[in-house]
Amino acid sequence: MAASINSLPNEILEFIFSLLPPYEPLEHCAAVCKRWNLLATNVRARKKSNLQKGLIDFNLCWKEILQESTPRIAARFAHASSLHRNSMYVFGGASSCDTTFNDLWRFDLSRREWIRPISMGTYPSPKAGASLVCHNDLLILFGGWQHAYTPFHMCTLIDELHVYNIAENRWTIHNQAYGPPPMTGHSASVHRNKMILFGGYQKNMENLRTSNDIWVLDLERLVWKKPAVSDLKPAPRYGQFQMAIGEDHILVLGGTGGVNRVFNDAWLLDMQRDTWVWKRVQIKNKKSIVTHNWCYPACNVGSKVIVLGPTSPNDFQIIRPNRVPPMGRTRPNAEQLRNRIGAAPQGPMHAGEPNIPRNNPAPPARANLPPPPPAPMQPTLPGPSQGLSPKESNPSSGPGPSKPPSTVNSGVPVVEARPGPSGLRSPSSTASGPPSRSMPIIRSAFSRQSSEDDHLPKRFNQQNLEQNHMAMVAFSVDSSNHASNASFSHERKLELLRKLEDKISAMRRAKEAEQQQQQQQQQRHGIREVNHADRSINSTGGSPDPVTPKRVKRNGLAIFVCDVSNLLPTGGAEPCIEWQESKNSGLIAGAPDHYTFSTMINGNGELIVFGGLNKNHKSENLCVSNSVHFLTVPTAVV
Repeated sequence: MAASINSLPNEILEFIFSLLPPYEPLEHCAAVCKRWNLLATNVRARKKSNLQKGLIDFNLCWKEILQESTPRIAARFAHASSLHRNSMYVFGGASSCDTTFNDLWRFDLSRREWIRPISMGTYPSPKAGASLVCHNDLLILFGGWQHAYTPFHMCTLIDELHVYNIAENRWTIHNQAYGPPPMTGHSASVHRNKMILFGGYQKNMENLRTSNDIWVLDLERLVWKKPAVSDLKPAPRYGQFQMAIGEDHILVLGGTGGVNRVFNDAWLLDMQRDTWVWKRVQIKNKKSIVTHNWCYPACNVGSKVIVLGPTSPNDFQIIRPNRVPPMGRTRPNAEQLRNRIGAAPQGPMHAGEPNIPRNNPAPPARANLPPPPPAPMQPTLPGPSQGLSPKESNPSSGPGPSKPPSTVNSGVPVVEARPGPSGLRSPSSTASGPPSRSMPIIRSAFSRQSSEDDHLPKRFNQQNLEQNHMAMVAFSVDSSNHASNASFSHERKLELLRKLEDKISAMRRAKEAEQQQQQQQQQRHGIREVNHADRSINSTGGSPDPVTPKRVKRNGLAIFVCDVSNLLPTGGAEPCIEWQESKNSGLIAGAPDHYTFSTMINGNGELIVFGGLNKNHKSENLCVSNSVHFLTVPTAVV
């Protein structure tokens, strides 16, 4: 008797179905017979429950899809994406070349490939930062910004409303006499046959401002209206996350209100009455909250909200690496620093406060990111810093190169500054002779890092060389010796740099040799470890624990999970959410790089992350991605 696939037991057949993509291939299996339909339904439900359980147990893994076929979508950020059945639709976005797109792409989740629909109708304007939601077979696109085509002009905000009919493959524009102003960075969600907009960065008349207004679009008549809202409202913001809680409630998380105003709060909107009511949500376990919840992707999986973000606030800043101080040079204590000639008084300044003025210009803002994001905090400047060139030194800023004796107007001889507790030597030692060696430059622990870091704020007592000539005369400094000291200091700096480069090269070669040796050992013992793992799995009868490497790249995106199941409590209790504690700071091997302004949607038992913007810390270049990452539960073979 010939055996067929139907001869297999249900457990084996269901395991085979679980290896298929949970989209169109699984739908085809469900259409074969009643038995296969029941098994396919069980597989789809189990994949969703496994993802929710994996978020609780932190049993997750990242997978990246490498695109080798054509057509291929261009790299972009600040785009809009939405899920419709077995496809992810992506519209617009911006590139790193001051351009915005108006193209529509469809990513087939079954075949893992991009498709460019050649649509008809009235195309939307090229823009980024728009909202895109799906309702039945329609995609509703609203708002956004686009780059200005003339120099010295800001970006342009857009208030266009477009509807894309997926079945007819056609765009239509709907201009209304009454509606929201041009905006970007707003959030949107669908409730029954209505789309609810909240917040955003808006243009009212000629003013740009953040908003906390609510607008409602009737998706059947495509008519806007503004509902009545209670007096208690969230602060104006943009870049927040919004999700539907049932049919009559909305949850808003995070956002930003401008420079240095990042919100980590939560608000619940009750839409059951004629006057909609905002309620502030209590947050539990705040130590596990995401630090910057406004420019990173987020989505909901059942009663869980998943946010990708940095592991700590320091990951959001651009911190320059500190230079290695020369050997044999120790850091002076505070008493010795105060005894130096010309040291700045410590009276009005607080202890431990950096010697940086408060009115320094902020570092260069990111390009292509209107509206402007919050300016990053001043970088931490550990000290002491070494190798400051004489061009940036000033006699009033503390100890400097040795100076020949001279006489001021009062006739009192000025002795030469020398190293020591008091910085002086006896007048008898000022006899003429060969020029002495310049004393070492010792900076305070909070001085600027190096002379090459021109983008960092300078000390308030530093001046340019062309501006300190009179200052040098006032302090009786012989400018003829300045050139010799400058050349000597320059040669010494070059010598120190060569020694440092040799040391770094030797350390790099030793590290590479060690890594090669470890790889050879891992390959040699790989088969032995796999066999041992198989034996342990068979003996326990369960799935193996996820293996997380000891060292995971710190520039990857971490996973933050928030439980929102207690937002609608019974018995008159106050609504609350709770952030879950993650393992390994939320980092998992294979996580996407530290990209911002990317999108994440919830598929069938998996999360799909696309695009984003990454700032290169070593240069001013902007790196834009077109990679697709999947966050799912690892498959365990029992």
